[in-house]
Amino acid sequence: MLAICVGLYFYTTEQKNYYDRVAIPIATNILTEISSGEKSALLNNLSQEAQKTLNDSQLETMLLHYRKFGQLDSVKNFQFSRVASALSILGDSKINYSADATFSSGAAAINITLVSEGNRLKIYNFTVTRS
Repeated sequence: MLAICVGLYFYTTEQKNYYDRVAIPIATNILTEISSGEKSALLNNLSQEAQKTLNDSQLETMLLHYRKFGQLDSVKNFQFSRVASALSILGDSKINYSADATFSSGAAAINITLVSEGNRLKIYNFTVTRS
C-alpha cells in the first residue's frame, strides 16, 4: 500500500509540473475569453461532453451568472488537484485547478476542470463564485 501511495505521489507531482507549464496559460486564456459573456466564446471552449449536458436554457442561465462578474482582470494562485490527477489513471485524463480571480466586479474563486479534445484543452466543468 505504501508503494502505491508513493507511486501516486510521484505520478501526480510529474503531472503537476507538466500541467503548471502547459494548462495554466491555456486556462487563463480560456477564462479571459469566456469572461466576455459571449455565448460563442463559451461554446468554443466547452468540451463536446460538457455541451451535451446543457440545453439552451441552462446555457443562458450560466451566461447570465458569469456576466455578473464582468471582464477577467487577473487570475493567480492556481492550485493543481492531485486527486483529480490520480483518478485520471482510472479513466479519461481530467486536469483540475482552483484559483483566485479578480473580475471588473470584484474578487472570485474559480474551479476549472479541463480535458483534452483533439489538440486543445477544453472546459469539462467550471465554477465561479464570489470570494
